[in-house]
Amino acid sequence: MRATSTVNDDLLIEAKEISGLPETATVEDVLRHFVEGERRLRSLNALEGTGWDGPRHSRPTFETLAEEFRRLTADRDHTLSEVLQREGRNER
Repeated sequence: MRATSTVNDDLLIEAKEISGLPETATVEDVLRHFVEGERRLRSLNALEGTGWDGPRHSRPTFETLAEEFRRLTADRDHTLSEVLQREGRNER
């Protein structure tokens, strides 16, 4: 869509500076930059609640997660390849 509009020069210059776009960027470039940024922000906000909800300092370590995984899978029957991997051998 083509449209003719009046854009405040100072506002456009500030938008280019904030976005890091070059002085030669068009109004469309600036709009695209801010729309894409807003889309990314909304995507990140949509992920809220899908990760660790506890305090940052109590986030589980890899060792804690590995120990929990071993505890949960200790009583199940393992395949031969799982047994070999667990023992550190890679035989076929």
